[in-house]
Amino acid sequence: MPLPDPDMFLANAVHLLIEQDEKEAAALLLCCKANLDTYEDWHQEHLSVTLTGPRAVYLLIQKSQDRKVKAIEKAFEAFTPGNLSFGRVLATIELSEVDPEWRIEMQELLQGKAINNQGVQFTPNEPYREWMNLKFRSQSEIKIAEALERAGVLFLPNCRARLGEPDDRKTREADFLVCCDGKWGLLEVDGEPFHPPTRTVHDHDRDRLFQSHGIIVAQHFDAQRCYKDSDGVVSEFLDILRRA
Repeated sequence: MPLPDPDMFLANAVHLLIEQDEKEAAALLLCCKANLDTYEDWHQEHLSVTLTGPRAVYLLIQKSQDRKVKAIEKAFEAFTPGNLSFGRVLATIELSEVDPEWRIEMQELLQGKAINNQGVQFTPNEPYREWMNLKFRSQSEIKIAEALERAGVLFLPNCRARLGEPDDRKTREADFLVCCDGKWGLLEVDGEPFHPPTRTVHDHDRDRLFQSHGIIVAQHFDAQRCYKDSDGVVSEFLDILRRA
């Protein structure tokens, strides 16, 4: 019996975890790609699943007794083909693109000189992705960053800002603060777990705060479209910004 398609196997495991209300474990798997293989032990063939994703997933899988790891293993076991027994989960960290001057930045980190004002904050087990030594919450955000890079515009990803009236200052974060032809705008990636519909009012309040400081455009785009058509999203956003 051939092994299942890895993406189909992973999708079914995620769906099962969500149904079982193991949402943290499901969110971790959503950040990964899977590779399926077999190995033999005591004359029995076992299924081996290797996850490739953020370092948080790699670190978690090392904790074999963690509740989330146990939930993931049980989900994989549920979809293991009948001619195999489920064996193990392994993990590797995905490589991220880095800035050509990454050695300088790493040297500054070693010397304690570097300061990172990116707004993205993570708990030890919370997954994130890196691109050009910057942190992102999803692959959709990285796709937009790559498209903005190709467009050659100035942009600040996931950076916190202080704003508001003198007697009512707040700290707020935009997904992307973009400058094109001297005009500034917000580009937001919606539909990810950290941008659920319940946050819509909060997000609109945040948009108005930025606009009160002269940010003339705030546009929200669906995460799936950002992933599949990042250049189209950026082109549409920059066209709106230029005409504003």
